[in-house]
Amino acid sequence: MMVEEFLNWLHEEGKDEKTIKAYRSCLNQFIEWLHGNDSYDMSAIKPIDIKEYNSYLKHNLNRSPNTINKSTAALKTYFSYLTENNHIAVDPTKKVKLIKIQQIETVKDTMKWLTKREQERFISYVDEERNELERVRNLAIIDVMLYAGLRVAEVEDLKIEDIKVNGDITITIREGKKGKYAVVTLINDYSRNLRKWLRMRQTLDKSKHKESPYLFVSERSGQFGARGIQAMLNKYAELAGMENITPHRFRHSFCKNLALAGIPIEIISKLARHENIQTTAIYIDSTQQEMLSALKKM
Repeated sequence: MMVEEFLNWLHEEGKDEKTIKAYRSCLNQFIEWLHGNDSYDMSAIKPIDIKEYNSYLKHNLNRSPNTINKSTAALKTYFSYLTENNHIAVDPTKKVKLIKIQQIETVKDTMKWLTKREQERFISYVDEERNELERVRNLAIIDVMLYAGLRVAEVEDLKIEDIKVNGDITITIREGKKGKYAVVTLINDYSRNLRKWLRMRQTLDKSKHKESPYLFVSERSGQFGARGIQAMLNKYAELAGMENITPHRFRHSFCKNLALAGIPIEIISKLARHENIQTTAIYIDSTQQEMLSALKKM
């Protein structure tokens, strides 16, 4: 059933042992359930099978919605891997959605960004990377998320032709969230790493790099994907002794930095390309609380 091959792939992608162990547990439990239902062939699995398995977790094993969602996420990654590597023709998990969980938002929930000190700490460890190609590329990736607000999927899909240098750097996002086209700016003050990467990108002579239209590449591939970016962040997070460092936290930090600079919420919303201004409110509301706390300390 290709489970060991999949787990080895996770290891190669930089997943930590704890994560791989969790994937193994989820997949073994699913396979055990399949055997009990006389189903063995992964290529024959349908969305209804995944839904029935989730029902089994909920009603027979009394698993919580969070646990079921973790199991579903593991299966989605596994079946996506099988599909991408032509082990199966159709991914049965594509039409399976995670359970929506109603949660009461707390202050901790809204602290999704990194403080300025945390941003500087993390970047300082990236700056110590000995491999020059990786250092420049990784710093450029962080810059476009932290100072231009790009989502990781948007970073992954950037092509060389999407970057225009003219004082500031103009970045064209051809298919952002919900397929939206956008043009954003990385101002000159934060463009040094991306400019350096653009020059370095032109000198790469491996055929997979020369033939690739994508801006960010890896040593092994012509496109540096979202999984690779997360693995890269995990590496420096471990060195810095920091937890839960995800690409989206840099986008959150982009918004928070603007709020701390006193930028009006309407402008932050436009720069972040939020559909609803209420999405932007968490950054402003917290800023007001911080100002109130500052006044009380006088």
